[in-house]
Amino acid sequence: MIVRTDAVVLRAFDYGETSRIVTLFTRQHGVLGTLAKGSRRPTSRFGATLQPTAYVQVVYYYKAERGLQTLREATHLQRFPRLATPDADPEALPRITAGLRIVELVRALLEERDANPPLFGLLVQTLAWLDAAPAHAANALPWFQLRLAAHLGFTPDVQREDVEAVGEDGGTLLLDTGTIAPAGFVGRASVRASRPALRAFAVFARTDLATAGRLRLDADQRTEIEALVDAYLRYHTEDVYPDRVRRVAGQMAEGLNPRR
Repeated sequence: MIVRTDAVVLRAFDYGETSRIVTLFTRQHGVLGTLAKGSRRPTSRFGATLQPTAYVQVVYYYKAERGLQTLREATHLQRFPRLATPDADPEALPRITAGLRIVELVRALLEERDANPPLFGLLVQTLAWLDAAPAHAANALPWFQLRLAAHLGFTPDVQREDVEAVGEDGGTLLLDTGTIAPAGFVGRASVRASRPALRAFAVFARTDLATAGRLRLDADQRTEIEALVDAYLRYHTEDVYPDRVRRVAGQMAEGLNPRR
């Protein structure tokens, strides 16, 4: 069966001398492994369409019993240039890292061949916002992570009165429910966090992307909120939770800003 549908490229790596294996999140078939024959040749018709975070229209031959589908065509539907090429923008690396981290999470946490059109639309919306955001672009990552959690069935149970009750000494995030509790709460898997981090968690969990995108976080607060969201998702997904992009980005950041 020949299928034409839109897709986001999640991962691509070389195969043989001229081809690539490309993992796609497709609207029609969900996460799908494909073989792009000849895509590394200089004259390849695929061009730059197989880069992670690319939003493309694809044509592939689909056989349910086959592990890898044959990718025939790919053309850009919407280009996200700021997610592909570093520039002089100080947010270039955080922006690109957030985009790669988002597609890494989708690839790792979704079941293969399980179509999810609402999540697909959310992914495209998030990548488009991330590419266009003038500032605070990295806010897209924790916001998307908590939306992905909701699609996977573990929406954080964040209540306004609990957030408002957090004092200056901080509070606790209960990892099983995503509930915010007082600082002294004990008895379940939990993470202590500062008041700003817990409030940011609530914003990312409860608001739309435009609102979450306006949240200002200093470097320490961003590190803390990202660790908090990671802990919440890791608790529910355990060993399948990926962190390769984060490790590589950390190494790159160290290279750009070596300690003296």
